[in-house]
Amino acid sequence: DHPASTTMPVRHVVMFQFIESASAAQRAAVKEGLKALKSRIPEIKALSCNHDVGLAPPGSNFDFCAVVDFEDAESYKTYQTHEEHQALIKDTIKPILKARSAVQFILE
Repeated sequence: DHPASTTMPVRHVVMFQFIESASAAQRAAVKEGLKALKSRIPEIKALSCNHDVGLAPPGSNFDFCAVVDFEDAESYKTYQTHEEHQALIKDTIKPILKARSAVQFILE
């Protein structure tokens, strides 16, 4: 119900399922790469990410989740198209990505 140009805080949640052949090093690089964006993209207000801990039956969860908070929708859009974010997607995430799901919502 909120316009895309909202000035309210926005939370971006993204989940990845990796291909079976993704190595531990490749999986770790996703986490480290995302964490590094916090200091490189000033629009990121908070970032938390980690691998699924495996509490659900095998294959029923995604492998990884990131939660990123922004001051507003424009800040999210800046992050979304930022060259370092795009490079991480292209070079680190996409090569091992099987599936992705995401949502952005207003923090109330």
